[in-house]
Amino acid sequence: MIDFSLFFGFLAASTVLIAIPGPNVMLIAVQSAAHGRRAGLFIVLGLTTGQALQVSLVLLGLSALLSLWASGYVLLKILGGGYLLWLAIQAFLHAKRHIAYNEPLAPPTSSHLFRRGVLVALANPKTMLFHAAFLPQFVSGMSPVVPQLIVLAISFLLIAWCLDSVWAMGFGSLQRVIKHPVVQNGLNWVSGGVYLVMGILVLTRRSPG
Repeated sequence: MIDFSLFFGFLAASTVLIAIPGPNVMLIAVQSAAHGRRAGLFIVLGLTTGQALQVSLVLLGLSALLSLWASGYVLLKILGGGYLLWLAIQAFLHAKRHIAYNEPLAPPTSSHLFRRGVLVALANPKTMLFHAAFLPQFVSGMSPVVPQLIVLAISFLLIAWCLDSVWAMGFGSLQRVIKHPVVQNGLNWVSGGVYLVMGILVLTRRSPG
């Protein structure tokens, strides 16, 4: 039986944390404004799926192993940060090619956006450690732990999906206003900047312990 006082506190805390705009929201905003609501929603679906995979690893106890095995954390951090920097370079190159050759920027496919969302979410191993530290704070000692963690994890993911979808719908509505190629290309530069900042943040974060 879940402790509803703890559960409602968890819902409130999760909503506040997720509602604060961060790199993921910037990514959703840029992709939605550039390619429309559908693109933004597929990015959101990918990000949520990636977070779900991370939460699943937390429930399996692998986050504890990751926090103890410093070399493993560093390896994941390098891989994740490197992937984000690669995305930044790709975005900058696409924008530069558009300026040099006046090539139209082809919209990404839904599957491409989904995969990118998943990989961007998985690129930050710190998120897994956050869930490992955050979720247990709202677990009651009077009931089995694992079922409570599952309920909390699903609730967190649903809140994240709903709020991020609102961002996608809102910024996606701007696509009709900013269809001009110059603006679209500018968004590509902004997208590259977001990936660059995310990659630097992942690479420069300290290892646990």
